[in-house]
Amino acid sequence: MLSYPIYKYPGSNISLSNLSELRLVSSSSYNDFYHELAQICRSIEKIYIKLCDDLSGAAELIEMQKQIKYIYVEESYMNCEKIEQALEKHANSIVSFNIKTHKHFLNDTLLPKLINLQQLGIVDNFYELKHGISYLNYYELQILELVNVLLDIAIDIIQNTNGNLWKIKIRPKDFNQVKEYNQTIHKHCPNIKYVSLFLKDDETLKELEKIFIKCQHLVAIDISNIPVELHDKFLDLLVKLAPHTLYKFHIGNIDSFNIKSLKLFFNDWSYRGRKPLYLYHRERFIGVKEIIRLNYYSDDFWLYGNTWTDI
Repeated sequence: MLSYPIYKYPGSNISLSNLSELRLVSSSSYNDFYHELAQICRSIEKIYIKLCDDLSGAAELIEMQKQIKYIYVEESYMNCEKIEQALEKHANSIVSFNIKTHKHFLNDTLLPKLINLQQLGIVDNFYELKHGISYLNYYELQILELVNVLLDIAIDIIQNTNGNLWKIKIRPKDFNQVKEYNQTIHKHCPNIKYVSLFLKDDETLKELEKIFIKCQHLVAIDISNIPVELHDKFLDLLVKLAPHTLYKFHIGNIDSFNIKSLKLFFNDWSYRGRKPLYLYHRERFIGVKEIIRLNYYSDDFWLYGNTWTDI
């Protein structure tokens, strides 16, 4: 059976020349196909890359684009220098970069060059991200999403922004610098709207108080766990000091809160004329105690503003 290059098919140049989004799997069986696409495509701006092999065809296709803006990389254990170098050529145009990494990928090459980055998402599956990333300066960064990353690395990244962050979602590897993290939020994120926060003692609760005072654009807060001894103090702080823009909450262990305290909190919240409260939960909490009677929402407020839904 004869095989013809895709760019030789009638009309292929017209139909593919305006291709703007591509899912690219760097497997050797696709190398020739990517080389053929590189002869036609120039307008790809959004690209999903699953790294398997370091293909010259894939690298060529990436290089030939006018400007790539949105990148999602699902990384394997392979070294893909050709593809890395091709991505570097678009460093100035990249505004969104997401990676699920299994090793040290692009930390010393591409990441420091993304000077116009507005959204950064990293899932560090094997905890390989080291402190070398702390020198990154992302003055345009608006959205930061980190999973399995050391909390002090998150702090370093936030401190090297320019106050434009409005969304920070973090599932850290550790909780060793919770107080310092909360301090970083109220010192460096005046425009924050959606944010992960952490509570473990009275000192971290005091930092939350400062966040409520200084961050007057808050819409939603996400707290994975609140110690029992802080439950009532936290609810009291919400009623008294939370900015009036705040009305969305995700509290990971809300099922452990005292029902009477919660009902009193809701009454106080309503009495003060605040917005109707939205509570978000994980499905495993549905039906626990009387919590189902509250205004609960199973959808994820984190999805708002995401370029990719996988992070």
